[in-house]
Amino acid sequence: MKIKLIMSTLAITFMLGFNTLAFANTTSDKVNTENSNQQKLTYNNGYVNSDSVNFRKEASTNSDIYKVLDKNTSVTILSCEDDWSKIKINDTVGYVYTKYITTGNKIVDVSNIDESNIISLDVKATAYAGDTITSTGIVPIEGTTIAVDPSVIPYGSKVYIPEFDNVFTAEDCGSAIKGNRIDIFMSSEAKCNEWGVKKITIYVLK
Repeated sequence: MKIKLIMSTLAITFMLGFNTLAFANTTSDKVNTENSNQQKLTYNNGYVNSDSVNFRKEASTNSDIYKVLDKNTSVTILSCEDDWSKIKINDTVGYVYTKYITTGNKIVDVSNIDESNIISLDVKATAYAGDTITSTGIVPIEGTTIAVDPSVIPYGSKVYIPEFDNVFTAEDCGSAIKGNRIDIFMSSEAKCNEWGVKKITIYVLK
């Protein structure tokens, strides 16, 4: 598995054993003063900077809404047209107000850890929901819990998923979760169906 790390300008600092994240924007002038060991995790070229942003089919408030985007949703910016930005999320192209989109990448500051302990992994990602107890004996939490094959990703591992711009914890497993597969816990079946099955790259922080 190949480490995919390069220099960048924005930082997500892992603190307290990777249990919390702090997000910070930096300007291009500040880049020169950043620690040379800061490394970028693959991320799309923009993200939503406000809560509950409408993602529309056309550049008009009268247009149908595909979905409502959460803050920090990763997007690919295709173009800007007056007050609207044309963006792509997965395979869907639509529009949001430009003021709700921030251009740029986000990175992980790994200056204080060994680069060999960050591993990129291409996986098939599904989602699950329901009242349950994980294999490690805790209640799963949306935005935190993922199910893994513990022979590939050990229990307790911290896993950064760019699509959520968030770090999850390997806390569960399942009979169908074998090899390079993960199952992401979500709060409803509707969210799981919306996610579907995706091939994504994740980053395991050992």
